[in-house]
Amino acid sequence: MEENFLEFAKTYAQGLWISSAIFAALALYRLYLVVKTKAHRKWIFKVKTDFFVYGLKFYFFLGLLAFLADIPVWFLSVAQFRAIAPALPLNILIFVLTWISVQEIILCFTVSDSLINQFIKRILFFLVSIFCSTSFILAAFIVPGTYQFPNDSTLVRLDMPVNGTWMAANAGQEKWVNYHNNFAPQNFAIDLIKLNEEERFFTNSGSDTLDFFSFGDSVFAPTNAVVYKVVDGFPAQVVSKGIDTINPAGNYIELDLGLNQFLFLAHLKAGSIAVNEGDTITVGQFLALAGNSGNTTFPHLHIHIQDRPTINDTLAKGLPFLFNNIQRKRYLNWTRPEFPYLIRNDKFKK
Repeated sequence: MEENFLEFAKTYAQGLWISSAIFAALALYRLYLVVKTKAHRKWIFKVKTDFFVYGLKFYFFLGLLAFLADIPVWFLSVAQFRAIAPALPLNILIFVLTWISVQEIILCFTVSDSLINQFIKRILFFLVSIFCSTSFILAAFIVPGTYQFPNDSTLVRLDMPVNGTWMAANAGQEKWVNYHNNFAPQNFAIDLIKLNEEERFFTNSGSDTLDFFSFGDSVFAPTNAVVYKVVDGFPAQVVSKGIDTINPAGNYIELDLGLNQFLFLAHLKAGSIAVNEGDTITVGQFLALAGNSGNTTFPHLHIHIQDRPTINDTLAKGLPFLFNNIQRKRYLNWTRPEFPYLIRNDKFKK
């Protein structure tokens, strides 16, 4: 049983290497069989067959297109293990799965003599097509929603409350990229974790709060506001064992932004809060240090905005917000998007 984040990373790496090897072997074996039976395989538009075969090939083709769309979404945005898993084996698995899908898409435009003439082969292909394609197509329904985010006059715009390069461990509009959205007051909340130059969020074994780059990092005011409430005094939780469902936010600062908008910065380090209730603060002003207090797995900074002042008020509603003028790395490259909303696993910096 894994006892720290380093062991989790090694386990994920092993699983990804094994999965890549298995799928690569299957792809190569499939290619070998196709080459071996090349004489009995023809382009589908050069043969005459019945609607059953054409229909199955078309449905399987649609399923593969859906699978191709699923790959980056599931493994780069939806997957919670991405922050822990080493990049190399994850990227290789994505490459192998993409290779398989492209290879099978090409083969959808061919048909074998056995599929045309053998009843058993038809039934087997029917079952595979229905099971696989239906699964891939249903999974693809999350693709559009993953990249949706409100863009209207109610959207709050903030400065980044931290310096350096960070990752959104949970963020976005939908539950599959942001578990906060299971609780209405925390809709659109973001968990921020700091990264080093290698884009890792911890060092050593990841078993101590000091192993995490977020712990003790400075937190600044993301906007001009009035300090509505300050809660302090909760100790740092033990990594991976911190469960405080009574005080899930731990130490936090609540800012009144006006217009029934209340911003929370949570899981702060005990004794580090440098402002008091009633203070008027300006954007960029030092507020506290990030910590690991409250209901946390590891050190990070939680931020959300809601329309009522009491934290965890079940009648409150979370409000969407953006960080102004940030660079974002979603897949491969850093860009500076005009609408820089964040979803899970996005990396970002000023």
